[in-house]
Amino acid sequence: MKTFREYLNECQFEEIWDSLAEFFGEPQAMKAVYLDYCEKLKALPQKRCKGVIELSSSRPAALQPDGMNAAPDWLIDKKVKTAEQNSAYVCAVLLYWSSLHTFLTSKEHDDDLAHYLNIIESDDCQALANYLTGSIKPDPLGPAKRESLDRKKRQFWEETFAHSSPGDWRGILYVLKCKLEYDMGFMRGFADHAGREHDADRMQLCCRLIDGATADIYPDERALRMLSLLFKILEQDITGWSD
Repeated sequence: MKTFREYLNECQFEEIWDSLAEFFGEPQAMKAVYLDYCEKLKALPQKRCKGVIELSSSRPAALQPDGMNAAPDWLIDKKVKTAEQNSAYVCAVLLYWSSLHTFLTSKEHDDDLAHYLNIIESDDCQALANYLTGSIKPDPLGPAKRESLDRKKRQFWEETFAHSSPGDWRGILYVLKCKLEYDMGFMRGFADHAGREHDADRMQLCCRLIDGATADIYPDERALRMLSLLFKILEQDITGWSD
C-alpha cells in the first residue's frame, strides 16, 4: 500500500485537478487553492501515522473515506487501502476530503496561534495592531473557499443520514460515530487547548466501540458490554470535548 504522500508525489497536479473538477464539481476558481494546498501537504515533515485510509473504488467517493479522521498533517503519511487504479483520482479524493474543515494545515494553525500568543505576551500594541489588520485583510478567493467547504459539509451530512436506515437501532450510533469522526478531524489539528490529542483519542475509542457494538443487528454479550462502555465514556467525557 502507498501512503497519501506517495500518491501526491507520483501524480501531476493537472491530472489531479481534472478529477477534482470532474468528480467533485470544484470550479476553476479553486484550482489555485488546491495547487497551494497540495504543495503544502507535500512539504509537511514526515510523521508516523496510525491506521489506514480505506477508499472505495465506487465513483465518485461521496462519503468521506474511513480513516480520514484527522488534520492533513496526521493523514499525509497514512497508508491508503484501495482497489482504485487511477492514482490521480485517489489523490483527488484524498485532497477533497482532507480539506473538509479548512485549507490550512495544522502546522499553519499552530504557528499562527503561537505567533499571536507571543504578541500578547510581549504587550506590543503596534505588533498586535499589525496582526489584527493582517487577519481581517480580504481574501480574493475567500468566497470560493467558503463555498467549497460548505459543499463538503453538506455532502458529508447528507451521505451520513442517507446511510442511517429508519427502524435500525444501529443507524443512531452510525450518525453518532460520524459526528465524532467529524469533530475528531477538527480536534486533532485545529483545536487550541492542550488536551486536544487526548480528547481525539477518546473519540476514536468511542468510534471503535460503536463499530464493535453494531457489527450485528442482534447484539451478543460482547456487543452489549461495548455499548455499556461507550455510554460510560460519553457520560464522563462528552461535556468536556470543547475547544
